[in-house]
Amino acid sequence: MSGGSPQLDALRTPARRGLALLIVAWGAQAIITQTVLLREAIVLMSGSEFAWGVVLFAWLLGVAIGAAIGGRVAERLADQGRSTHTALVLVLLLLGVASCADIWFFRGARAWLGVDTGELLPLPKTAFAALLLVTPTSTFVGMAFPLACRVGRTAAADDGGLLSFGQVYTLESVGSLLGGTVFTFWMVEALAPIEAALVCLAVTAAIGTALLAMAANGRRRAVAPAVVAAAAIGMAALAGGRLNRGLVERRWHSIAPGYALVAEAETRYQNLAVGRRAGQFTLYSDGHVVADFPDPYTFVPLAHFWMCQHPSPRRVLVLGGGVEGLLAEILRHPVESVDYVEPDPRVIELVRPLLADADRRALADPRVAVHYTDARYFVKTQRDRFDLVIARLPDPTSALAARLYTDEFFGELRRAMTPKAVLCTMVAAAPGELSAASREYLASMRATLARRFADIIIGWGDPAQVLAATAPALISVEPSVLVGRFKERGIEAPLFDPAWFQGATDWLDPDKVSWRKRDLDAATSPPVSTDLWPIVYLQRLTLWERATSGGLATGPCLRIIEKLRSINLAEVIAAFVAMGLTTLVVYRLRGRSRAGWGDGAVVLSVGTTGLATMALSIIWLFAFQSLYGYVYQRIGWIIALFMGGLVIGCGAAARLAERADASRLQRIRRMLIGVDLLIALLAIGCPLALRGLGSLEAGRAGLVLVEGSISALVVMTGLLGGAAFPLAGRLRLSSTRRPGIAAGSVVGADHAGACVGALVCGILLVPVFGIVTAALLLAGTKAASAIAVGVCFRPT
Repeated sequence: MSGGSPQLDALRTPARRGLALLIVAWGAQAIITQTVLLREAIVLMSGSEFAWGVVLFAWLLGVAIGAAIGGRVAERLADQGRSTHTALVLVLLLLGVASCADIWFFRGARAWLGVDTGELLPLPKTAFAALLLVTPTSTFVGMAFPLACRVGRTAAADDGGLLSFGQVYTLESVGSLLGGTVFTFWMVEALAPIEAALVCLAVTAAIGTALLAMAANGRRRAVAPAVVAAAAIGMAALAGGRLNRGLVERRWHSIAPGYALVAEAETRYQNLAVGRRAGQFTLYSDGHVVADFPDPYTFVPLAHFWMCQHPSPRRVLVLGGGVEGLLAEILRHPVESVDYVEPDPRVIELVRPLLADADRRALADPRVAVHYTDARYFVKTQRDRFDLVIARLPDPTSALAARLYTDEFFGELRRAMTPKAVLCTMVAAAPGELSAASREYLASMRATLARRFADIIIGWGDPAQVLAATAPALISVEPSVLVGRFKERGIEAPLFDPAWFQGATDWLDPDKVSWRKRDLDAATSPPVSTDLWPIVYLQRLTLWERATSGGLATGPCLRIIEKLRSINLAEVIAAFVAMGLTTLVVYRLRGRSRAGWGDGAVVLSVGTTGLATMALSIIWLFAFQSLYGYVYQRIGWIIALFMGGLVIGCGAAARLAERADASRLQRIRRMLIGVDLLIALLAIGCPLALRGLGSLEAGRAGLVLVEGSISALVVMTGLLGGAAFPLAGRLRLSSTRRPGIAAGSVVGADHAGACVGALVCGILLVPVFGIVTAALLLAGTKAASAIAVGVCFRPT
């Protein structure tokens, strides 16, 4: 610190190292906390992945608010001639405490939100819980950045300091990269959520305590408090086990009262739990029921109904949900092979000891091959193989799940099937006469299937049976046909009587099936769901909201969703223009001079960069999942690549920004404009790249090219997003001369933009308008921000 005391100058090198280590730990703590709270919200919402968008919005909102608060606090402390070391450490400790408290509140949230057992959580209550629990916690993350930028700087030595703006951002990004990697590949299964939060808290406490002692008393005196704080890590891990048992019970009582908890596991994919009551086991995935077993009244008739949809199925593919009784019944038919795809190996590991002997034998049968991989990835690597596909897929309540209901996926599935093959699945429907929303959903599903399959039947009831054949005269709901196929095979099925086909269920009622067909035929031009426009996602979300509102057609969430679907592109463009103009005007009024226009333009550039890079990151993830397959480890790697690009871009731009004096600010301005234009070009190329990758021939070589291309696009997105940050920070610092204020405004704008990008891209742009329109809108936004910087900012 130039101008400081000799003692402080002597401490500068170890102090820099201590602060750097603390910032890396803070970055890791922040990303781990965010991930833990996202997973808690998923379970609270009974597995609906819409929670990701809501919680991410609440998290980024808190970071933006915290950055603004932290900037003011940092400058006030500096004006008083006080160091921000203590404030920074205190904020990070409060982050750890708040994350632990959030886990406790999330585990009992269904009770204090007034949600009954088995009831889906409505969107207003989801948003309320996220804003109440997540936003205050992420506020501490936002506050930490301007405080870290102000550490070591005083009002008397405003040009000196331990770490620069760009260095702080780079180190925080490195911590996020390390934390995300450690959590994804180790911590998620090795530690319970509360244990992970406590370990992060203890590590931060150890490093923060050492930094405070170092700043006050010298490096030697930092050893003792560091050792004491490090010992807290071991104590936290020991205490975490006992706390976790209590928290597991707390959540379990709200999910399944009256059931004894038999087993529970946090896996890389989901939270799994098995309950028991009166000899019956129930498997829960992220808080909702996915299977009851043993349950011969469900799995047995379903298995034979599906198997008899094909005259002679030899090779069968089961996508999910086969272990709890389905496989054993399939093997009673004269099949040659059964390929069972289950993404999460812990599912079978958890339930295998509880299965009936017949189901355990089915898993060990030489005809059965179990594949622990993503359904779409597996299907892409097959060709002309399966006679019958039984798809027990999750409902498309998010864009992630909707990728399994698109024209492209059904095309891939069709290529994996023989010329005379059948697909059997189920979708949500009204149990009787269809509502308008249910009719639209089912008609769109049928229209999408019709592009790939020659014959389709959508049955009666809820869920509705969906049967699709590659050739006519294969599928049937005629009892006589199904009974004949069953008897021809000479099957020994003690728990099933083929008389079931003759009136035991209204699935097969000819009048009702014909009624449903006429109902769907009345739908006018139903849209086809595609990877670039997964319309089925928003349709299913409408049905989900209707279920949470008790079937009311006028609930607040339904009105919101219908409003979203009625928005036209001109209204979206007008909203974006209004936000941009408001930003410019606000900074002009705050600056009380023409220079305020320039400040507003720089902040607008950062905010739109956060919006565009977040939206593009979501699009790349959706594209990767659709074109390659949702392979969890690779998704973790994709996120790591984005963070790596962020670190490289920020580090390179930071070095340029730090060397720029007032005479070189013009160069920094031109570089920021260049980054804006490059992001615009990246957005324009997005649909072209995705169409090109989607047209590749399916196979191992094509998948390698897809993975490499998407990875490169992700790195480029992160690199450009990271480069904008220190450039904008240097321009803001040149006008404010206040590091805390500059850091707070840039971080706040970045996360506010990302907040809008996550919400708008996930629930409006992609579902309502599709990826092509969304990409063009993002490109226009970044081009406009480049023009604003070029016109409004004039270096002095």
